[in-house]
Amino acid sequence: MTTRLPFTLAPLPAEPFGLWWHTYAIRLGVTRADLADAAGLPAGTQPGPEHASLIAAAAGLTAGEVSEMFTGTRPCPPEHVLRVWTPQPTSRFCPVCLGEGGRWQPGWAIPLMFHCLPHNTPLATRCPACGHPQARPAAPAESGPSRLLCSCGRTLAVGPRHRGDSGGAAMAAQRLIVTALTRLRHPGLTSQEREQAQNDLTDLTLIALHLHHGTVSKRGFAAEIPTAAALIKAVTLFTSHSRHRDQVPDLVTRCFRGPRSHAIPSSWRAASPTLITRIARGRHPRLTPIERIRYATTLPAPTPRPRQALDPAPGRAARLPDQLWPTWAIRLADDDYLDGPVFRSAMIAALLLPHSALQLNELTPLLPHRPSPDRVAHQLRRLGATPRADAALQILTELGLALDHHAIPINYPRRRQLVADTELIDKQTWHQYCHDTGLRTGRQRRLGLARSYLYELLTGGNLATAAEPYFVPEGAPRIDYAEFCASMPAALATALTAHAEQLLATAGITGEPLCWRPPDDWVTVTDWPGADPEHTDPGPIHDALRAQWTDTTHQHWEPTNAVAGALGISSHHLRHVLRLHPIDHAPYLPHRAGAVIPMTATEHHGLGHRAYPHVDDPKRVFLVDPSWLRTQYVTWGRSLPHIATEIGCRPCTLRAFAQAQGIPRRPRSGGRGCLATSTTTAHPADFPDPLRKALRGQRARDRLERFLLMTEYPSLNQAANAHGIRQNTLTAQLKILERDCDGPLFQRNPHPQPLGPLTPLGEQLCQQIHDHLDPAET
Repeated sequence: MTTRLPFTLAPLPAEPFGLWWHTYAIRLGVTRADLADAAGLPAGTQPGPEHASLIAAAAGLTAGEVSEMFTGTRPCPPEHVLRVWTPQPTSRFCPVCLGEGGRWQPGWAIPLMFHCLPHNTPLATRCPACGHPQARPAAPAESGPSRLLCSCGRTLAVGPRHRGDSGGAAMAAQRLIVTALTRLRHPGLTSQEREQAQNDLTDLTLIALHLHHGTVSKRGFAAEIPTAAALIKAVTLFTSHSRHRDQVPDLVTRCFRGPRSHAIPSSWRAASPTLITRIARGRHPRLTPIERIRYATTLPAPTPRPRQALDPAPGRAARLPDQLWPTWAIRLADDDYLDGPVFRSAMIAALLLPHSALQLNELTPLLPHRPSPDRVAHQLRRLGATPRADAALQILTELGLALDHHAIPINYPRRRQLVADTELIDKQTWHQYCHDTGLRTGRQRRLGLARSYLYELLTGGNLATAAEPYFVPEGAPRIDYAEFCASMPAALATALTAHAEQLLATAGITGEPLCWRPPDDWVTVTDWPGADPEHTDPGPIHDALRAQWTDTTHQHWEPTNAVAGALGISSHHLRHVLRLHPIDHAPYLPHRAGAVIPMTATEHHGLGHRAYPHVDDPKRVFLVDPSWLRTQYVTWGRSLPHIATEIGCRPCTLRAFAQAQGIPRRPRSGGRGCLATSTTTAHPADFPDPLRKALRGQRARDRLERFLLMTEYPSLNQAANAHGIRQNTLTAQLKILERDCDGPLFQRNPHPQPLGPLTPLGEQLCQQIHDHLDPAET
């Protein structure tokens, strides 16, 4: 049942509910549990927003006023701090004040009160005669003359004395605490001033509790109240950091108990942002790169995390691409050991850390590509081990904080939706661009690379986590894509850039640049760890690449890596310079290594039907006459792998060439027209008839092997029984051989009868098998 409380305590603007509830209980002279019971809350229930109507009815407020206290950004001090602010059953007292005719002051029961300011004397805690603690008066009437006597009958008061001076650590400490207590709920102050008073009291109380208890267990603080000595020392530590070495971080280290030294242990997390920043900065050498960025200890000046209703990380993640901008990544670490897709994905996650209370495993799911928290931590540790780690971590911290105050001109989520719903480039458009820019070969192979290039151009996204068809895995495909982008001529790069801008215009996305990166003045660092690729001269890079592409004796599979090593820069640096300044002329070789190309009439006249490259030629291009290939494959029935072995090229390359030349493919089984030759380079013309006819079709070798077995037995039935073969199988295979050889191979009259002697055609086939085929292969 809800009971109307004796009076209403109006909440102050921006006051947290817990502090108001605590003050209300003190003013009423009851515990917070009794106050909850009077408001009609169930026993043992902590007040929450769902109880706003009950609390409002008991306190004489509106439900909106109570709900507003739950939704504010200013937190309430934790229970172990409020315990120190709550009047205790026993009370300290000033004997001089009582001797001068004063009343028992209610504030003496608060553990924060330990010194009498008017008389500059410590408050007494026990009767000087019997040593018994004194109970706190339950009502103002009990503060009269009767309270001058202890229960033992001795007086607690002493005669008037000369007031001391205002100096001394105890006097200064008590004055600071009284000022903060007075300002805590002063209606004439602003909410910011009252919040500052609450922060000061909270910080002082936490320092005093740690000084009093020493090492804090996982269960938290015990019920003991800090002593006056602990409070005086806490004020000294709290106020002396600006003049001397800050001792609060050392106290944190001494009081911590755990397997690893966290930046802010759990017993200190109720401290104000200012004290948390002090602790983190004092413990900077002990912190991991993640904690240095989170608590902004990398900045030149302390920057406490502001009080805000929402964590800043989700708002940043919704506006970011899924990897760090390439120029920033290179300037953070111009080193192939760090820079790359994995590093850039980890660094974009690091931008969510500054002033965020979320853990790393809560931050990474906010990003569209959801990087692994372990991978992000690993990359940050590697960055923290570099010679210029302090500058790199400061850049990440300042950039993350700058994102909260600056607009990003590109709507990256909308860009990602665009590439998901649109075919970025079709085959016909790509082939037209290739024709216009001189790219004559490899168009189909490079079409997928061009789509990935447009995806990266539009979204700034990571191809290692992109969906199909833009996904480019690690390894050889990643190298192939990197070389494609680096070797792209200026004309083709311009055409793809214009194509991307047209895609944006068609989608109605206007007023956005195609590509963007944060300006350098978003951070205060002037001496960056890595070089700026936008100020790198592209001339030497272009010259070195041209020499690399034309040097057939020292050609490298990754030309950009070879050139970057020779110039003393990272390959990522070099490739980004080539994106900014594409090479003028198409560097593509006329044909890629191992290509099969049609032979021209001139080449046909000088080289014959096919040309084989020199074994030392790294380009190893194969010239093949299409009409010759058609004759070998269609007329003679040779297999493409057999022909490729003769030429020296790869079967898949020859298969693609045959398809491009319009040569009809046989079924996968080979069909009746396929010649079952061995893996040697023997040509069908080298086999006489009827052997050449018998070698055609599927399982021809098996039929010839069975034919030789038949010659050793008087009947098919005996041959089948001797070798575990079904008799009808041998009959069928013999019929196929006789059909292909255009005549009977055994003398049988009438058919079918036991096998007689071989016919002249059979004797000829048997002899040719022994003469031209390896017995091991039959």
